[in-house]
Amino acid sequence: MDIAIIGAGPRGLLLLNNLIQNNNQQLNIHLFDRKNIGGRVWKINQPIDLIMNTPANELTLFNDEQANSYSIADWIKSDQSSKFIQSLDENKYPNKKNLFNAISSIKDNSYVPRAICGAYCNWFFELLKNKINKDNNLNLSLHLNQTVNDIQKDGNHFIVKSQKNYTVDKVVFSLGQQENKLSNTEKSFKKYASENKLTYIPPEYADEADLSSINNQNTVIIRGLGLSFNDYVSRLTKERGGKFIKDENGKLSYHKSGNEPKIFAGSRRGIPYYPKAISQKQFDENYPAYFLTKDNINKHLKDGKLPFKAFQKLLRLDVEYRYYTFLIQKDYPKINLESFQNEFLNSDNPIEVVKKSGLSSEAMFNWDLILNPVAGIKITNMGDYQDHVKTWLSTVINDARLGSKTGPIIGSLEMLRDLRNNIRYVLANNLLSNEDYVSKYKGQFSSNIKFLSMGAPVIRSEELLALINAGIIEILPPQMQIIGANHKFITRSAFYGHQIIQGDALIEARTNAPNVNITDNPLLNNLKKNNMIKPQVIQLADDDVNNSSIDINVENDQVKGEPNMFTWGLNTEGLYFVTSAIPRPGVKDDILTAADNISKNILNLPVKNPTKYM
Repeated sequence: MDIAIIGAGPRGLLLLNNLIQNNNQQLNIHLFDRKNIGGRVWKINQPIDLIMNTPANELTLFNDEQANSYSIADWIKSDQSSKFIQSLDENKYPNKKNLFNAISSIKDNSYVPRAICGAYCNWFFELLKNKINKDNNLNLSLHLNQTVNDIQKDGNHFIVKSQKNYTVDKVVFSLGQQENKLSNTEKSFKKYASENKLTYIPPEYADEADLSSINNQNTVIIRGLGLSFNDYVSRLTKERGGKFIKDENGKLSYHKSGNEPKIFAGSRRGIPYYPKAISQKQFDENYPAYFLTKDNINKHLKDGKLPFKAFQKLLRLDVEYRYYTFLIQKDYPKINLESFQNEFLNSDNPIEVVKKSGLSSEAMFNWDLILNPVAGIKITNMGDYQDHVKTWLSTVINDARLGSKTGPIIGSLEMLRDLRNNIRYVLANNLLSNEDYVSKYKGQFSSNIKFLSMGAPVIRSEELLALINAGIIEILPPQMQIIGANHKFITRSAFYGHQIIQGDALIEARTNAPNVNITDNPLLNNLKKNNMIKPQVIQLADDDVNNSSIDINVENDQVKGEPNMFTWGLNTEGLYFVTSAIPRPGVKDDILTAADNISKNILNLPVKNPTKYM
């Protein structure tokens, strides 16, 4: 059998590993990537200051119980990491010294540089290559730095078109982050920047963006306050020679290099993402759900559907339960925690349990304030707003530094990560009505989840606070607006329109959201043209809406209408939930299960547990 794996990032490597593990026949495997092993995100050659937002001991490419397996933390502690990094060609990898320095200071709960994850991916691939070379039934053809532009049908086979044509029996693709067509606004800004000799950076990888035209006399406007924002800030400050210094109390201050531009940053919400706490969890430690469980979901079904209001209530109760547990442990020794927990779990009205518990009213979990930390504040000028942002940052930093099993706020928001499989279960089993999915889940709910649980490690919040104190960065109030006028980019907050900021550069600090409808990826567009893939269609009362995901059978990740073609990962975002994650060891991670199942389907082996989650 001839198989094409398109995409050599973590998903492609997971699949290759499982094909090796499960193989029972003669296989010729073609592995393609337009970049290198690890794909575009997890490359070795990138700034060492760009870090992941998951701890080292919670990341693996090995299956649970696979012999001689290593999480990234295990790999770093072993001599395997230093041996592999030592083997790298310094001419090809000029950051080799930085890689050595990084592994010497990484602990189990460290948030590791993305370049280190890239090295781990490449080391893992070398292991797989060695296994293949020792197996007479396996042959691997590697096609790196080659773009697959098209796949066409040829009877029962596929012709994969890259620099050459390759005939295969089965195809699986996981393309990772992709380019989308520029929106009309983005096209307009790009044209305006060209005409006025300004800098415009559309959505793209922060480490690949050309920032050379930005100097210390420029004012930079950054739209977006999530993960990419942190990457751009790092590149415009630390990468330009600035240094963060920690005092005897652990507080950071920023020492300018003089090469930094002035930065104004904002978003619709006007506040950065919540930080990740210092991890206190073991590698296989997940907090169980007590409310968003399969049994509770079934109890709330109406005509086979879970009302969005019930879905959100169950999810929020799990977060609140964790919050009050941490809060009582930390601040209320006179409250009997076990009694409180039992009452909260068994009550039809948990809020009443909280009110009667002896907790202060200020300590009550306030979802409105959590989701909008600057609600109701009076904005008189930018300086006042910076004070509000700094106060909020100090609060969440202090909480995050307590740890993921101690800090009430950030520790409870960590629960949203532990609930991912529960959310995936709801989506994969189509339990939300189409109307609820489109109008409520896809919009505000998804945005809220990112804001609450997909931020950077707390060190990034500490650095941001130091940069605000140093006068390098100012955060705009909510509802950021941007236009081009007077040969500049101009921004302001809709809530405080009097203060206008003029900029020489505009950076869209985000990667493209995966969306098969507007993708600019040549392979996906040709597959659509060849009628081999299509978006999932969501039927509403008044109209049909295309989901962002490719239409697949969720039981086996098979492309609908193409029984020998499979896709998973970011191509299915919208149908699945959080499709960019790297698996976690020891918790029966569904990504590992999916890799095993897809490989068995490719090899025509029986699958015991189709991926339906929970």
